[in-house]
Amino acid sequence: MIFSPNLDSPLYYLTKKQLFNQYRRLANPIYLKSCQFFGATLIDRTKTLESGFEFEIIDKIPVSTSSLSFEEICTNRAKDIVFQNKKALNILWSGGIDSTVALISILKVLDNQFDISRLKVLLSKESIKEYPSFYNDVIQKHLNHTIIDGTIYENIYSNDTIITGEHGDQLFGSDKLKYTVISKDAFSNYENILDFVISRKLGTNKFTDEIINYLSPFVKKCPFKVSTLYDYLWWINFGLKWQTVSMRILSGIGRNSYNLEKDVFHFFKSDEFQIWSINNHCRKIKTEWNSYKYIAKDLIYNFHKDEDYLLNKEKEPSLKEVIKIRTKPLKMVWNKNSHKKT
Repeated sequence: MIFSPNLDSPLYYLTKKQLFNQYRRLANPIYLKSCQFFGATLIDRTKTLESGFEFEIIDKIPVSTSSLSFEEICTNRAKDIVFQNKKALNILWSGGIDSTVALISILKVLDNQFDISRLKVLLSKESIKEYPSFYNDVIQKHLNHTIIDGTIYENIYSNDTIITGEHGDQLFGSDKLKYTVISKDAFSNYENILDFVISRKLGTNKFTDEIINYLSPFVKKCPFKVSTLYDYLWWINFGLKWQTVSMRILSGIGRNSYNLEKDVFHFFKSDEFQIWSINNHCRKIKTEWNSYKYIAKDLIYNFHKDEDYLLNKEKEPSLKEVIKIRTKPLKMVWNKNSHKKT
């Protein structure tokens, strides 16, 4: 399947540069303004919004219920990744919550059933600063690891399986929520504050009403009633940014042979995690920003007793210094026939 913009081929992803340069004339102007507000190419998994062109959807939003706990789903996902692969496992660890949950879950499975030497942790100096005790007590002492100076792509090889912590924010909320949670606006009726949030980000209120009206049919597709700003931003992130997050690291790798769910595994990219997120919306945050992803931090704490990380760790950009998204056109990065649903 063709990855780079090509009107004769299925379209799975566009970088922001491609969207605003090569596709600008085709795009709905309000779609572009919405992408500008959210800082990403929006790909509507509900097929509700008119963007001006059509994306092929990789992961449809599942409609189901489940009684599985977050930890049980983490274990299932780790087993799926380990059982499907006999190759070396390279996990990208930022020191943040999402990649730490992924690493711990993989470690538990390897420790119980496989040779842990298969695993290599790729990290940066910033990763160590983000979670020093975990690096010192777990990674440095027990795991094969590489501290990267350049970009992550210079340390990825064709025979390796890559594991990331991507999609954690799509499950739990949005990085745009921090200051609204601190001010308590995140838990207010979104209709009373959304215009201000959009206007502040864009620096003008000229397009605010049009963006809100444009997104309204999509908001109504949420499996539950969207009431608060937290609900609203989570649903946008979950429904419109999921596929962009799935594809962006493949854009940086830029190799023909890399396929999702075959060579690159985003740990939280599974139906089970999506179902958990939809059915456990009340378990993503309490009332304070440092409680964001508290259920994931509880899992980390049960493995590594760092109370400061449990109580005070906040969301930070993952692998911010070593993962730099490239805009070089990429061909054949997603093979539809090899894609396996999880």
